[in-house]
Amino acid sequence: MKLLQRYIFSQAFLPAVLALSALALLALLTQSLQTLDLIVENRQSATTFFFITFLALPQLISIITPLAVFMATIYALNRMTTDSELVVAKANGVSPWAMGSPVLRLGVYAFIFHLFINLVLQPISFRQMRKEILTVKTDIASQMVQAGRFVTPTLDLTVYTREIQPDGKLLDVLIHDGRNPEAKSTHTAKTGRLQRSDTVTSLLLYEGTVQTPLPDGSLDLIDFETYHLDLSDVVAMDNVLRLKSSDRFLHELLRPDPRDYITPKSRKEMAAEGHARLASPLWNIALVLVALAFILRGQHSKMGLGRKLAVCAVTGFVLRLIGFAVASAAESDAAMNSVQYAVPLLVIAVCLGYLISRKRFRVGKKRRLKAYRTATVQTEAPA
Repeated sequence: MKLLQRYIFSQAFLPAVLALSALALLALLTQSLQTLDLIVENRQSATTFFFITFLALPQLISIITPLAVFMATIYALNRMTTDSELVVAKANGVSPWAMGSPVLRLGVYAFIFHLFINLVLQPISFRQMRKEILTVKTDIASQMVQAGRFVTPTLDLTVYTREIQPDGKLLDVLIHDGRNPEAKSTHTAKTGRLQRSDTVTSLLLYEGTVQTPLPDGSLDLIDFETYHLDLSDVVAMDNVLRLKSSDRFLHELLRPDPRDYITPKSRKEMAAEGHARLASPLWNIALVLVALAFILRGQHSKMGLGRKLAVCAVTGFVLRLIGFAVASAAESDAAMNSVQYAVPLLVIAVCLGYLISRKRFRVGKKRRLKAYRTATVQTEAPA
């Protein structure tokens, strides 16, 4: 018996890993399209792009894990049924529960893995991702200067540089500053560098000239070795890191810090997110039991399990969509938080009761009885 159960577990485990990997890759490609726009607009490196995309992976895995385990369970049980392995096991007196317990153990392992992602990996990765996105958006070099292009970050201010070196050094800089109508000027410099502190953003120019038009139409030309151009009023970016519900740990969602400014609406959203983190792993067990209830119970058909598998797949996906809908509704109605637990627990209870019960649903009873009578009459007929 133990050998059979180990074999059934191995047949379900590998497809689960493959399904999870394939769905995660597909979801990662979809997520990367959103990150790509941010990276291109802010002229960041490919390393930054892949790092931000990778940090989104835990949440994607969290979403698709129950479906991956469900698909792997259907595949493994269908293959073993088609090869008559489960049929032989049933003929030798192995109960549906004994055959299904290895796959259910896989669902329990997926539950623990899913819970660990929700409570630990996701908040850690999303906090880091939020910091990286803030760094990208507040990168003054990408906002102010683009190599070989005239950039106008604000009205009456134009910046040009021929080249931006990897260390941030600007070569052949040209700046037209008309923010003050009474003191318009044009700056040229061989090199320059953007600098930023907590209070001041400035552009340091080296070895250049400042050209200022005079009232009589002439130009006042001044050479300089070092020139400091204040840009604090131009680059007025919000550099405060603000965490979203997806970035917070469980205790921060269910018991938010009273010092944080949290509206009643955001409090409901945080509570819904916290309960979803705890309730969603239950779907790993629930969907595995749905597959076991459909495939392991009932009569074996030589015509295959096509119809039963289709109904099983549709039922599982519909149930999971109901779970998503309940989690979304809980963001506006706190009473729905208990329903997030009730739905998967109800599915688990019904499927467990059906698997453990020795009674079977009588589907097509009259048709089977008629076939039995016909076979009996043909057997008793004289030769």
